[in-house]
Amino acid sequence: MQALVLSDIRQFDLVTLDDPVPGPGEVRIAVTQSGICGSELGGFLGMDGLRAPGLVFGHEFVGAIDLYGPGVPAEQRLPLGALVTANPLRSCRTCPICAAGHGNVCPQRQLLGGHVNGSNAGLVVVPATAVHRVDHLADPSSSVFAEPTACALRAVGRTRIAAGESALVLGAGPIGLLLLEVLRARGVEQLFFTERVEGRAAAAEAGGATRLSDDPVELVHQMKEFTRGLGADAVFDAVGSADTRTAACLATRPGGGVCFVGLHSADGMLPLRDLIRREIACTTSFAYSPEEFAGAVELLGRGELVFRGEVVRAGLADGQHWYEELIKGHPAGKVVLQPSN
Repeated sequence: MQALVLSDIRQFDLVTLDDPVPGPGEVRIAVTQSGICGSELGGFLGMDGLRAPGLVFGHEFVGAIDLYGPGVPAEQRLPLGALVTANPLRSCRTCPICAAGHGNVCPQRQLLGGHVNGSNAGLVVVPATAVHRVDHLADPSSSVFAEPTACALRAVGRTRIAAGESALVLGAGPIGLLLLEVLRARGVEQLFFTERVEGRAAAAEAGGATRLSDDPVELVHQMKEFTRGLGADAVFDAVGSADTRTAACLATRPGGGVCFVGLHSADGMLPLRDLIRREIACTTSFAYSPEEFAGAVELLGRGELVFRGEVVRAGLADGQHWYEELIKGHPAGKVVLQPSN
């Protein structure tokens, strides 16, 4: 099969690899679509501490059932050729963290395309239990957005935001756009966002959100103007820089909530005394549960959630080019690679 392999920092090569063989309880999928995730850009640059040369990236994908390994029960076997996606996050399911329902932060967790070869290839192998059939849905191809949508579902669920309230999303990249979609679907009436890449703002505005300044001081001023001097009921930082983390705290009303989602910077300073005096509930959100992933597949497939960003589709041979373009700031909401089997 053909695969896009990270041969060195900032360098992908399109190579021919042996077809992977599914082991016990596994299934092989012929990949038709594989999205580039923002987290993979750090791996391409050698900055994420997870991905290393020799790896096939890719964890957002759609494909067709190709081959089963031994020991897959009959009830888990879909017909060969069935169109599917798969939850790319694997937890051990046995440790105390998993037992408490926090498999998304299991110390032994593995990510497809992070710890093991992923979907930027003609074929990918995953556990049969991770597979979700999508060809019964009105829009099966939308499942390429299931993984980031599941992240957005979890982040919104981690806050106390309610229908009729106001929310601010910092950053209108893929996660930011999907946060706005989930908030809209939950009945949040006033939606605001910031975005520095000019070409991305239109997608957020198309869904009814109002763009505010990305300057922290002006942002806080504008947010209070729209909310009678109070601030947003909930703020979601989908960027993760020092500036956006601070701005998120300052733009929230007394008694409101902040959810930190973005991972851009490893560290940052928060105005803790101000947060305490205004009793701001700060939380974090990482990845998703199996239930949230399944929910994302269904909501996208039924058209209840829509990815409004620009989608660029390209072959695996163009992967190097598109990683470079995204790092330069190309406004595409999502680049989807299409392997040729």
